Amino acid sequence: MKLPGIVLLLSLLLCGCAREVSPVSALALDREDDVYRLTAEVVRQDSLDDAALPAYLSATGRDLPELLTNLSNILPGELYLSHAQVLLISENVAEESILPLADYLCTENDVRLSLRVAVVRDGTATDLLQNDDEVYALSELLDRAAQEGTLPDMPLYRVSEVLHADGTAILPALYLDEFGQTAPAGTAVFANERLSCFLDGDEIGGSSHA
Repeated sequence: MKLPGIVLLLSLLLCGCAREVSPVSALALDREDDVYRLTAEVVRQDSLDDAALPAYLSATGRDLPELLTNLSNILPGELYLSHAQVLLISENVAEESILPLADYLCTENDVRLSLRVAVVRDGTATDLLQNDDEVYALSELLDRAAQEGTLPDMPLYRVSEVLHADGTAILPALYLDEFGQTAPAGTAVFANERLSCFLDGDEIGGSSHA
């Protein structure tokens, strides 16, 4: 138990010298023309008795370091990514090389390597992120689908590993169905580090749909 560190943290909090942290539960990355938009689902809890609720904040920038800096500047507290469990990327982001994105996140000390990455099909990543009002709903959906074998089990570290191996990968895809619910949308196939096509079907595999 790191008692000195805990004592220091408590001292900072009591004297008001430390910013309150803003835990992020999920991230969504979209591209709008030449600018990227990063949206964070921030865990908000008004009191210890209240259920955790999501709030959403967005920032724009030219690359991920700038996006994270700009996002940190508008958060009410210190940006805290260790609780983030899902990264959603839109189709137009996936059509670029996602290896630099995966590598950068893998080297960020406060980003968990088990962060799940999914491609949003037929819509923006931000819209899908904001569709559920329950914290960690997306991660539970992806965890369950991976356990059942209906979507690939592709945490961040594995995405980086397979793309470094030969530039190919198969990531889970999600979309908003006809009822407005977040649902699995087959798999996103990557070749040369870029989105190549989608595979339909309830199981991993199925018919190709570019």
